Amino acid sequence: MVDVAEPEIFTLLAHAEIPVAVSRLAGSADEAARAAAGLGGPLVLKAGGLRHKTDEGGVVLGLPGPAEVRAAAAELLARLGPRARPLIVQRQHEGHELLAGLRRDPGVGAVVVLGTGGIHTEVVADAVDALVPLDRAAAEALVRRLPRYKLLEGHRGSPALDVPALVGLLLALSALAERRPDIGELDLNPVLLGPLGEGVVAVDARMGTIEAPPPRPPRAGPAARLDAILRPRHIAVVGVSDDPSKAGARIYRYLTEKGFTGRVDAVHPAGGEIGGRPRYRSLADVPGVPDLVSIAVPAAAVPAVAREAAARGVGGAIVHSSGFAEAGPAGERLQREVAAVFRAAGIPLAGPNSMGVVVPGTGMTASLSGALEADRLRAGGVALVSSSGALGSCVASRLMEAGVGLSRWIHLGNEADLDVADYLEWLAGDPRTEAVGVLLESVTDGDGLIRAGRALAESGKPLFAYNMVRGEGARAATRSHTGALVGSHRLRDAVLDAARAVRVPTLQVLEDALTLAASGGLPRGNRLLAVAASGGACTIIADGAEAGGIELPPFADDVRAHIAGVLPDFVRAVNPLDMSAQIIARPELLGEVLDRAMDESRYDAALVQLTTNADPAAELTAKVIVATRQRVSIPLYVARFGAGSLAPAGMSTYAAAGIPVLDAPDRTMAALAAVVRAAGRLREVPWTSR
Repeated sequence: MVDVAEPEIFTLLAHAEIPVAVSRLAGSADEAARAAAGLGGPLVLKAGGLRHKTDEGGVVLGLPGPAEVRAAAAELLARLGPRARPLIVQRQHEGHELLAGLRRDPGVGAVVVLGTGGIHTEVVADAVDALVPLDRAAAEALVRRLPRYKLLEGHRGSPALDVPALVGLLLALSALAERRPDIGELDLNPVLLGPLGEGVVAVDARMGTIEAPPPRPPRAGPAARLDAILRPRHIAVVGVSDDPSKAGARIYRYLTEKGFTGRVDAVHPAGGEIGGRPRYRSLADVPGVPDLVSIAVPAAAVPAVAREAAARGVGGAIVHSSGFAEAGPAGERLQREVAAVFRAAGIPLAGPNSMGVVVPGTGMTASLSGALEADRLRAGGVALVSSSGALGSCVASRLMEAGVGLSRWIHLGNEADLDVADYLEWLAGDPRTEAVGVLLESVTDGDGLIRAGRALAESGKPLFAYNMVRGEGARAATRSHTGALVGSHRLRDAVLDAARAVRVPTLQVLEDALTLAASGGLPRGNRLLAVAASGGACTIIADGAEAGGIELPPFADDVRAHIAGVLPDFVRAVNPLDMSAQIIARPELLGEVLDRAMDESRYDAALVQLTTNADPAAELTAKVIVATRQRVSIPLYVARFGAGSLAPAGMSTYAAAGIPVLDAPDRTMAALAAVVRAAGRLREVPWTSR
C-alpha cells in the first residue's frame, strides 16, 4: 500500500464531487498566517505530514485568526520538525462526526464503509459496509444500518441531520471506487454532517493505493471447461510409481479399486506394468486422448508434463503436486508458468496443490483424500467445494457417515486457473446436485462468485458457506480506520451475501445445514413447531429461535385443548412443547400430538428434540417419528442429544428411513436458522446489480 499525500487526496475528492473543506497549504508559520486570511473563522491548523494527527497533537482547533494560526504553526514546527509539513489551514466546520470511506481487496472487490467518526472510531467499531457499486436504494439502506442511525433522524430536541447529503456522498464514493481500482483504502474521518439542508463535508482524509489486479483472462463457458474434470470418461494419472505410498500410486489405486466406470491409464517413465495393467512412459504413448490428466509428480517436473498434455489436447488437468505459490516466490513463478501453458492450450486447470475431485457413485476418485479409504462412498445431492483439502475431506467423510450422499467433492487448491466461482456456476446446471457447501479461505473473483451464487439460487439450490478466515493478522499494519474496521473477511462476507449464500458460523453448522437440506428439504418459511423431551431443551430452542429469526407460533385452540386432554396436568400446551418423560413412557402420544399439531397452514417445519432415551423405548419412538414423517407434508427434523450406544435399534430405525439425526438443541437451532435463511434467499427477487 502506497500512501497518498492529503492535498492530492483532497484534489481527487473535489473532482469526484465529494464535498471537502477548503484547505490551504503552508511551509512556514508566516505562510500559514497568510493562508488563513480570508477563510473566516474559527480556523483549524493541521500537521499534514502526520498519518495520525490527533495522536501526536498535530491538530489545533478554534484559532480565531491569522495571528493565532502563526503562533500555532510555529509551535507545531518547533515540536514536530519537518514531519509537520505541509501545514494545512482550514475553516473549522461543525457537525455530527462520521467516518466514510472505501476498502478494497484485489479480486474480491470494494466496499463503501460508514460508521462513527472522530478519535473514537476504532473503539466504537460500529462500521457498516456495502459492496460497490451502490445505487441510491443501497446507499440509503447502508445509512439506515448504522447502529446510531436514530441520532441522524433527530433525538431529544436535536435537529434531523442531512441524510440525503450523506447518501450523495456514499454514491460519489462508490463511483470513485469504480473509476479508480487502484484505491486500496480511503478514509474520510471525520465527515461532518450538518442539519437537514446544510450538507456534509469531509475535513480529513487518508488514502493508500495498490497495484490494480490485471484483468482475468477470457474463458470459455464453465460447462465446456469443467465437464472434462467433473465428468471424465478417460483419465490418465501421471506419476504412478511402484511405491504405493506415493501420490500418483494412491490416486491410481483409488480409481481402480473404487470402480471408475471409464478408462484409467497409468503414466510413469519406468513403463512396464502396474497391477497387471500397462503403464505408459509418457502421455504421448497413451492410446486415445484423455479427458482428464491427473498430475502427481514433483513440482519442478510439472511444466514438462503440462506441455505434453497441451500437445495431446487433453480436456482438463488436475495438478495435485505441491511446491507452488503456497511455497513462496519461486513456487509462485513456477505456478504462473504452468498456468500459462494450460491457458494457452485452452485446457482448464484445477490446482495446483489440489487434493483432487471425487464423484461418488461413479468411481471417479482423482484425489489424494484419506477419506477414500472408506468402504463406501455414498452418492447423493450435496456438492462440497473446499479451499482446504483436509477439512473438506473431514466434512465429506462425516456427511457420508451420517447418511448424506455427495454429488461432487472438490478441492480448489491454489486456483491458478479454475476458482470457486467456476465450480459453483457448473454445479448450478448439474442435475445431480441439490445443495452446495463451501469452505472458503479466499476469493479471487468477487464478481464471478456473485454471478455463480445467483445462478445456484435461480436453479433452486441453496448455498451454505463457511468463511475459514475470520481474524486479521495484518490488522496492526492497516493504514486507515476503514482498514482496521473492515478486514478481508468482511469483504468476503459481503460478497457471499451478494451471492445469496448463507454464511454459517462453524463447520458443525455447515454439516448440519447440508444434512437438513439434503434429507428433509427446506422449509417454506420460518414458522417452527418444536416438541422436546426436556424443559431445558425447550428453553434453548426458544432462545435459538429468537436469535435465528424463527417464529414459534402458538397452538391452535383445538390443539391446545387436545394436548391438555391427553398429557399430564403439569405439561403446558405451548410451543415449544415439553413432553418430558411422556415421549419415553408413551411414544404413541408423540405421534398423536404431532398429527394434531402439524398444520401446514400454521407451521413450515417441525422439530422433535430428544434427549438420552434408550432402547427399547428409543426404537418405539423412532418408529413413531418415521411413520409421522411419511404422513406429513412439511419437513420434520429429528435431533437427539445423548449417547448413541444407548439406542442402537432406535438409531438404526432412523438410518433405514433415511432420516439424519442431529445433536444438541443449540447446534440444531443454528442449523435450522441456516436452512430457514437459505429458503428465504431462494425466494428473493433476482438482483440486477452487484
